[in-house]
Amino acid sequence: MLKFILTFNFILMFNYSCLAESFNKTIAMHGKTTRNEDARDTKVNINAPINNILKLAKVGTYNSLNPYIIKGIAPPGIKGLLIESLMTWSPDEPFSLYPGIAEAIKTPKDRKWVEFKIYDNAKFSDGKSITSEDIIFSWKTLRDSGRPHTRSYYSMVKEYEKINDKRIKFYFSENSNFEMPLIIGLMPVFHSKYWSDKNFTKTTLDPFISSGPYKIDRIETGRSITYIKNENWWKKNNKDSAGRYNFKKIRYDFYRDQNVALEAFLSGEYDINIENDAVRWKNSYHNNKETKIIKKTFTKFSPSGIEAIILNTRKPIFKELNVRKAISLLFPYKFINKIVNHGLLKQTFGPWDNSELSARSNPSETAKKILSKYKDNVSEDALRLIENSYHNDRESMKKALQLLKKSGWEIKNQKMQNIHSGEPFSFEVITNSNKMEKLLLIWKDKLKKVGINLSIKIIDSSQFQNRIQTFDFDSIIFKYYMSLSPGNEQAIYWGSWAADQYGSRNYAGIKHEAVDEIIEALTNTKNRKILVEYTRILDRLLRSGNWMVPLFHDPLHRIAYHENIDIPEEIPLYGFNPWTAWKK
Repeated sequence: MLKFILTFNFILMFNYSCLAESFNKTIAMHGKTTRNEDARDTKVNINAPINNILKLAKVGTYNSLNPYIIKGIAPPGIKGLLIESLMTWSPDEPFSLYPGIAEAIKTPKDRKWVEFKIYDNAKFSDGKSITSEDIIFSWKTLRDSGRPHTRSYYSMVKEYEKINDKRIKFYFSENSNFEMPLIIGLMPVFHSKYWSDKNFTKTTLDPFISSGPYKIDRIETGRSITYIKNENWWKKNNKDSAGRYNFKKIRYDFYRDQNVALEAFLSGEYDINIENDAVRWKNSYHNNKETKIIKKTFTKFSPSGIEAIILNTRKPIFKELNVRKAISLLFPYKFINKIVNHGLLKQTFGPWDNSELSARSNPSETAKKILSKYKDNVSEDALRLIENSYHNDRESMKKALQLLKKSGWEIKNQKMQNIHSGEPFSFEVITNSNKMEKLLLIWKDKLKKVGINLSIKIIDSSQFQNRIQTFDFDSIIFKYYMSLSPGNEQAIYWGSWAADQYGSRNYAGIKHEAVDEIIEALTNTKNRKILVEYTRILDRLLRSGNWMVPLFHDPLHRIAYHENIDIPEEIPLYGFNPWTAWKK
């Protein structure tokens, strides 16, 4: 009998182990993916015809083809058209991966390692088979020479095992987290032989061998880039490719100014315009004799993200919480939304507005338990009641002046001055967006009433990128995009370690123990309900820290296109990808 029980238990354990560590086509951060198949989403026209060229536009410029390093500005399309990743991210689920270069993924329940199985027929554009060696090379390159966040992520791999040419396994270190199998799954794959004698850390305009569906056809540096479909792409008949790449060529033209770009669109210079300015959408779109424009809107169901005036706490003027609170209180939201935005936008209160992840009015018991350990003002403020409403301007100004006085600032001779040093309160906002000028001028006038001098500087995209990479600013306008499955990227945005890392996105210079604790807990949770709980606590902390002056967000996706173009009837959760359009 004892022998039978032991044998039975062994069989159960063996079967469980096999099930827990079997290969799967897909993986979700929490729970299961929507489908267990190749296609990352279904909101495409699988019967779309293949046409000659899709013309798109981008405001700004480019001076490099490598988007994986700090240096330079790369054009859109390198990621996704030229470079394929191990697995593909679904735009229609919170955080799920589907087959890319790897046809399957295997990871245990505790996610302490991950194994990928590469498609047998996966090839680069030069015909070379994609092997485990290319995966290893890509990981080492990004770990040693990539952007700060990729160096951070990939350094959590303590060792790898090349099982064979088409199977590779990564083992994670103790400081890893539950998200890491998916993070590795999103790793771009480079041609190891091509890159072996090149300096990956330097900008380049040399077209390189691709692993994705397109190759580079033509480059006009800073002006345009044209991609051409790789007719020999190994994955062209895969279910995931159907309806996703409907043009033989895709060209991006670059414009220095949004208004010039819009005029070019209206005159037929390019095919699709995803509009991010609700007022321009309302007032500036018109048809002429030669062209007919179709306009469509879709309700957003993803988090708002947060476009904000980021206050750089590395600068002495913004180190104190009371000063940051005062600056936020002096922003005239109601007036600006009425005059500048025509009431078309919603005021943003936190990064996860418009979703279940947004902080609720009262703190949860979990929030109280965690934050009560910390005795600083930010943590204490995070436990207060949250009210999402406009400030009363008169009361806000009175409170702002009180807060400034507590921090040693008061008005003398109509100028806000430091009581001890006599230094005037003056700071600069830099932006690369002309449309922000009117908003900033209104705020400048409001600040002037309390003796604060605001300088506004509009610079081009290249200068802006260089300044923010090295935190060379008092304040900037920047937008953080958020998903329904926040994870490791939150450490890049708000984590203490990222505050001193050039090239990270912790532009405010946040260094806060409670924020770090919540981010660590958030990235390690195995349960969606707990993820929601921790994200709401993080939202409370970011609001109470006043490291940003949140602006506004649009509740709609706004897509305009010419009448000879068509787009899917439905768009994915995270928005429309113009590559899925087609010509009638």
